[in-house]
Amino acid sequence: MNIDYSLSAPVFNIQSFCIHDGPGIRSVVFLKGCPLRCYWCANPESQGTAPELLYYESKCTGCGKCAAACPVRAVSLKPPVSKEAGKTDQDPAAVKPLSETDRMRCTACGACETACRNGAREIAGKSRTVREVMEIVSGDVLFYEGTGGGITVSGGEPLMHPGFLLNLLSASHEQGIHTAIESCSFASREIIDRVYPQIDLGLLDVKHMDPEKHLAGTGVRNESILDNIRHISLDLRVPAVIRVPVIPGYNDDRENIRRTAEFAASLRTGTEINLLPYHNLGEGKNTALGHPESLGIKAPDDSVMEEIQEICEKTGIKAKIGG
Repeated sequence: MNIDYSLSAPVFNIQSFCIHDGPGIRSVVFLKGCPLRCYWCANPESQGTAPELLYYESKCTGCGKCAAACPVRAVSLKPPVSKEAGKTDQDPAAVKPLSETDRMRCTACGACETACRNGAREIAGKSRTVREVMEIVSGDVLFYEGTGGGITVSGGEPLMHPGFLLNLLSASHEQGIHTAIESCSFASREIIDRVYPQIDLGLLDVKHMDPEKHLAGTGVRNESILDNIRHISLDLRVPAVIRVPVIPGYNDDRENIRRTAEFAASLRTGTEINLLPYHNLGEGKNTALGHPESLGIKAPDDSVMEEIQEICEKTGIKAKIGG
């Protein structure tokens, strides 16, 4: 195909030297936007397609440069109430003034991010062209070649940007770079059939085997997702890895684990399953986005993960803890 290097998509991160998102050393391109709303999401800033502000209060020194830079006056300084006896929030010696943001007024223009010298403010989601992304990932070609690595497109959900994705995959193949995408597979069959023949490896997420519980946890049912995964593996014959986020209290019951492993084992010979233990990094990001509610979920113990791995392997499929 004729590659359109000018096509753009919202990118919220590009990470180099990754080793858990496909074989070898990889560059992972994170696209913004996802049709699912998994309550445990590790990248909540990836769900919407529009730019969003993350504010990390622990990094803020209260210098006021963000407030001065904001063109719509969405940022202000407000000293918190001091807990020290005898001092008040009006006493400059008592407290450090911190910045606050009126998120209804904020346009996520990035002026405050540029002004902040401490990394307390970050805009997630910046439009990047295929050319800009390739200029970044091409710098790691030697690492790809030496380790069997390549580029992995993740998210969010890459299939929400099929035109950009197709051109990025084609540009990668033109340079001999191995390609993978990490996807929830919730997309039309037309998009699946356009994109997956251009992919060397599919990292396919399975959240839950029960349609109603999948709906409760992610906001969508899973029938089309499972059908698409079968089609990708058995009809399109794309090499695939099934990736299961292990969420305590949601999908870690042994019956669901067994059904998930049996599903993976029914796919193309050589398919393996990766068991990804829950971590709470998404909670810090939720706080930075202005949604500080805690889920109260604890990461599963090693012994639990080993038991889940054993259940999977009894179905005859290769199972690995981690990516």
